[in-house]
Amino acid sequence: MRCLNCHTEYEGHYCPECGQSAKTSRFTVKSVLSNTLDVWGMGSRSLPRTVWHLLTRPGQMIGDYLDGKRMPYFPPVKLLFVLCVFYALITSFSHGFPDETVTDNHAEATTLLAEELSERGKNNTLFDFGIGKVSVEGAARSLADTLDWFYAHKPVTLLCLHLFFTLSAWIVFRRAPKRPHTTLAENFFVQVLISSQLMVLSMLYTLLFGSQDGAFFYPLPGWLLMLLFVWDFKYLFGYSWPKTCGFTVLTHLSVLLLFILLCSLVFSLLSLALVPSPVG
Repeated sequence: MRCLNCHTEYEGHYCPECGQSAKTSRFTVKSVLSNTLDVWGMGSRSLPRTVWHLLTRPGQMIGDYLDGKRMPYFPPVKLLFVLCVFYALITSFSHGFPDETVTDNHAEATTLLAEELSERGKNNTLFDFGIGKVSVEGAARSLADTLDWFYAHKPVTLLCLHLFFTLSAWIVFRRAPKRPHTTLAENFFVQVLISSQLMVLSMLYTLLFGSQDGAFFYPLPGWLLMLLFVWDFKYLFGYSWPKTCGFTVLTHLSVLLLFILLCSLVFSLLSLALVPSPVG
C-alpha cells in the first residue's frame, strides 16, 4: 500500500507514519453518507449500544468504560451533546417550541426583579465597578440573560451542573470497595454518562407525558432521579443498598452545600465591588 497522505509504502490496515486508514479512497455518495452518519453515531453500533446499556446496565457499563473497554461505546461528552440535540427536537415538536415561552417568562421576571430592587431603596443607584457604572436593573437583566443562555445551551449547563457532582462523588465514594481511589477525571466521565442516561429517559418521559414548562434540567420526577443515582452508584462502586442510599443523599447534600458556598462567594465579591461612587 502507498499512503495517500504521506506517500509511505507499508503493509497493513493503517499507515505507520501518519495513521491514515488504508481504506481511504475517493469520495462517493456512500462514503459521504457513512461519514455524515458517523458524526451522529449512526454509522456504527456504538451509539445505540451505549444508549441501550445506559438503560439496562448503567453501573456496569460505566465501570467497563472506566476499566478501558472504550471501543464499543460512544465518547461520553459527544454522546451528551448529541442526546441534547435530540431532546431539543423532541421538546420542540411535542410542545410547540417552549423555549420562546420560557424566555418571555424570564424577561418578565427580570423586569419585576429590577422594579423590586429599585423600590427597596436602591432607586436605580449607579455603582462603580472600576470599569464603568451599572444600574441595579442592568445587573438584574445581566443575571437573567445569563440564565437564559444556560437554558438555551443545555449541554454546557449539564456539564457545569455535573462538575459539582464530580467533586462531591469523588469525596463521598473515595473509599468504595469496588473502585477505591477513583480520580476526579474518572468521576467526571461517570457524571457525564449518568447525565446521558438521564437525558435518554427524559426523552422517553417527554414522548409519553409531554414537555414540562420551566424544567431547567430534567423533566423527570425528583424521586425517580434519586432512584437512578442510587442504582448507578450501587453497581459502580459496590456498596450495599443501604450504604449506597446514604452516600447518594450525602452526595446531593454536598452538591447543595457547594452551590451555596459558590453563591455566597459570588455575592460577597459583588458586595465588595458594589461600592457607591463618591458624591461630587
